[in-house]
Amino acid sequence: MLAATARVHRFARVPVLGDSATPPAPLAVWIEPGEEDAVAHTRASLAAGSAQPAALIEGDLQPALAGCSAARVLLVRAGDVLDELALERLGQAATLAPDAAVITCDADELGPDGSRRAPRFRPGPSPDRWLACDDSGPLLVVARERAVALGREPAGGAAWRHLLALELAGPASERHAHVPLLLCHGAPDAGPAQTVALAPQAVESLLARREPGARVEPAGAVRRVRRAPAGEPSVEVIVCFRDRPELLARCVVSLLARTAYQRLTLALVDNDSASAETSALLGGLARHPRVRILRDERPFNFAALNNLAAASSDADVLVFLNNDTEIIDPGWIETLLEEALRPEVGAVGPLLLYPDGTVQHAGAALGLHGYAGHPFAGLSPDTVTPFGYAAGGTRNWLAVTAACTMIERVKFTGVGGFAESFVVAGNDVDLCLRLTAAGHHTLCVPHAIVAHDESRSRGSHIDPGDFVASERSYGEFRTVGDPFYNPNLTLQSTDCAVRTPDEVVG
Repeated sequence: MLAATARVHRFARVPVLGDSATPPAPLAVWIEPGEEDAVAHTRASLAAGSAQPAALIEGDLQPALAGCSAARVLLVRAGDVLDELALERLGQAATLAPDAAVITCDADELGPDGSRRAPRFRPGPSPDRWLACDDSGPLLVVARERAVALGREPAGGAAWRHLLALELAGPASERHAHVPLLLCHGAPDAGPAQTVALAPQAVESLLARREPGARVEPAGAVRRVRRAPAGEPSVEVIVCFRDRPELLARCVVSLLARTAYQRLTLALVDNDSASAETSALLGGLARHPRVRILRDERPFNFAALNNLAAASSDADVLVFLNNDTEIIDPGWIETLLEEALRPEVGAVGPLLLYPDGTVQHAGAALGLHGYAGHPFAGLSPDTVTPFGYAAGGTRNWLAVTAACTMIERVKFTGVGGFAESFVVAGNDVDLCLRLTAAGHHTLCVPHAIVAHDESRSRGSHIDPGDFVASERSYGEFRTVGDPFYNPNLTLQSTDCAVRTPDEVVG
C-alpha cells in the first residue's frame, strides 16, 4: 500500500503525497565503475523495472555528468539491484520536490540466496543526523548541474557518496528529499570498503565554510560536532512538584552535587504540597544560594507551573526538568548548551534512561500510538533496529519531552511558552511544533544522559482535554506522517519494528 503512493519527505514538513498518476521526471543512471559482473547485474535490474527506460551514462563521474543532458542523475553502486519501482518513484519524488538537489531512499540487502534482509529505514531530511553518521544510503539522485559544480569524484570506498549528499543537501537539508521506500537492494558481497565512514576531518572541512570554529570528533561509531558556547550563559533549571519529597530530594541533590556547570540556578515550583516532610525539605533548600522556591496552589497544570517560573526568570537558558529524574552525567548542561545556543535550534533534549538502563526517551515521533510516542523506548541504547539505535548520534525530531528540555529563554518566550490549554500531556510536543514553525530545529543529543523514573511523581493519568488539544496542535503530522520517523515502521509499539500488513497505512 505504501509502494502504491508517490510520497516524499522534506525537512520538518508534513510529507507530500502524490498519486499513481504523478508524472515521474526522467532520470539518467550512472553505475559506479566496478567488476564487470556487478555492473551487468545492476544493468539487468534496470531493464527489469516497470518504469520508463533510463539513459545510462558511463565513465568517470564528473565527465559523465558534464556530458549528460538530463536534469537529474541516479548514482548507484555496481552490484546493487534497483527495485522495479525505483525509477518511477524516484522520478515522482523529483516531480513533487522540484527544488531538491539530492533525493534518497530506504534500502535493504540481498542474501547469498537472493532473499532480502536487513532493511534500513531512514528518517526524512535530518541535517544534524547526517553530520553525526553516514545515513544517506547507497543510492542518490542528484541535480546534475549542482553535482557538476561541486566537482567531486568517487574516492575511498562509499564515504565520498555521503560527503556529496551533505554538500548537495545544504546546511539545513533544505535541498534534500527522501522517499521512504525500499528501492535499492544491496549486493550480497558488499565488503568493508563499501561501508567506510566519512572521516571527522572531512565533515570538519565542510563545516569550516558553514560554521567557523565548529570541530568534529569521533564518538564511538558516530561523529560528534562540538561548538564552543560564547561566554558562559546563565542557566536556570525549573522543577515542578507536589509533595513526593523523596523524589524531589534525589533530583535536587543530584542536580546540585553532580552538575559541573557553575552558572546554574534552580527554581522549585511547589504546587500545593501538604506533607511535613516536604515542608522540612523546602526549608533546608530555601537557604541554598542557588535555589529559589515559588508556590502555586492552583489545580495542577504542568504548562502553567512552568510558565510561572519562566516568567520570573532572568536566566539566558531554561531547563524544564521533572522531579522524578536524577542527574548522572556531570557534563550534561555543557553538552546540551552546545546545541541550544545555535540560532537555528529550539528545544534540545538528552537521552533519558530508565533506572534499569533502557531507553525512556530518545526523541518523540508524532503518530506513534495515535498521538505521539518515544521510538526506542524500552530498548538498550545500543540495540540496533531497522531505524538505527538510540545512542547512534544526534537526531532531528519534531519534538522532545519536557521531562528534560533545554531552550534559550528568548526563544521560549518568543513563541509564547507552554500552551496552558494542555493540563498534563502534549504541551511539550505543542511547544516544539511552534518552535519548528518559528524556524527552529528540535534535537535529541544522546551524548548527554539523564535518569528518569517516568510518571513516578503523578502517575499515568492524562486529562481527556489533552487529547483534543493534541489533535488540534499536531494536525497532519499525526495522520499523514512525521518527517523524522518512517512510515514503514510500526505505530503500535516503540521498538521501531517493521510495520505489519494489518496496520492501517496513511
